[in-house]
Amino acid sequence: MRPGELIPGNGPVPQAEGRRARIAVTNTGRFDAYLTSHFPLARASAALRFERAGLEGARLALPAGASVAIPAGTTQELEITWD
Repeated sequence: MRPGELIPGNGPVPQAEGRRARIAVTNTGRFDAYLTSHFPLARASAALRFERAGLEGARLALPAGASVAIPAGTTQELEITWD
C-alpha cells in the first residue's frame, strides 16, 4: 500500500448516521424562497418563519446540489439533518 492509495471494498458504502428531524417552515415574504442542500438553516432569510433555536449546523436532508422552493405565503414540512 502506498500513501493515499484507496482500496475499494466489495460491499455497499455505509452512510453517515446523523441526527434528523422535521420542521415546519412558513414563507411570510412576498416572493418564493429557495433553500439549498448545504445552506445553514440558522442563517436563512428572516421571511422564513420557524424555530431557529438549536438549528446551528443543521441543513436540509437533500442530495448535494438539490433545493426546495417554498412559495410565498405557504408552509412546508422539511426534513433536516446535522450530519
